[in-house]
Amino acid sequence: MVGKPSKVKKSKPLLGNHQKCWIWGRNAVMETLSAGFWQIWELHLSERLQADEKQAAEERAQQLSIPVVIASDKDLSQNCRASDHQGMIAKMAPFPYSSASEVIQQKTAAPLFLILDRIQDPYNFGAIVRSAEVLGANGIFVGTDEQCEVTSLVCRTSAGAVNRIPIAKLSDLVQFCRNLKEANISIVGTAMQAPEILPSHDFQQPTAIIVGNEGSGISQTLLNECSHLVRIPQQGNTESLNVAISAGILLYEASRQRNFT
Repeated sequence: MVGKPSKVKKSKPLLGNHQKCWIWGRNAVMETLSAGFWQIWELHLSERLQADEKQAAEERAQQLSIPVVIASDKDLSQNCRASDHQGMIAKMAPFPYSSASEVIQQKTAAPLFLILDRIQDPYNFGAIVRSAEVLGANGIFVGTDEQCEVTSLVCRTSAGAVNRIPIAKLSDLVQFCRNLKEANISIVGTAMQAPEILPSHDFQQPTAIIVGNEGSGISQTLLNECSHLVRIPQQGNTESLNVAISAGILLYEASRQRNFT
């Protein structure tokens, strides 16, 4: 007698292979657990964790119906292929990007958005996300071409801020900028020779700030869509600032004008 074929268990989609499908480190893991935004498939905790840390993680995981595995530090290191996990690692589902319409339709009188043009370094991406969340941006928009994905490294560099600010992915940033301008949202880019210096620009109006690729800056097609170009005043002789630093300065000035004046 021929038996019935056994059912094949479908594997859950993961963020990526090897390191990409894991996040690790207490801050990144606990922030992701706390937010409850990015789905965790499994939580692995070191058997050497402090009792209060283990209890806090297990209780939150139980609330979210996340399986918990208690293992040795060696097992954790083998899973995430890193030794700096601090006793906590999490196997992740693909990152849940928001839709552009969801971000734009937030009930905010004068939204502050950030558009990233081909940011390729995960450290830069994570640092930008962290600054955007801390300084009150309402959302981040990224393209699909030549853009770093939200990975474990981006999550850790952002200190978990990827869970706290919506990030939307679009195939056409140029058309998106045109749509924003039709909605009376000003598009602000940076240029070394721009006549307007950063502090003189009015950021209290609805604004989307563009920062560009680490090597080539903002593409010409996106520069053409900018409503305003500003420059960050510099005193030294170094040619330009790191993109994450530039983004932080731009966001700080916008935040200062909106909240501190």
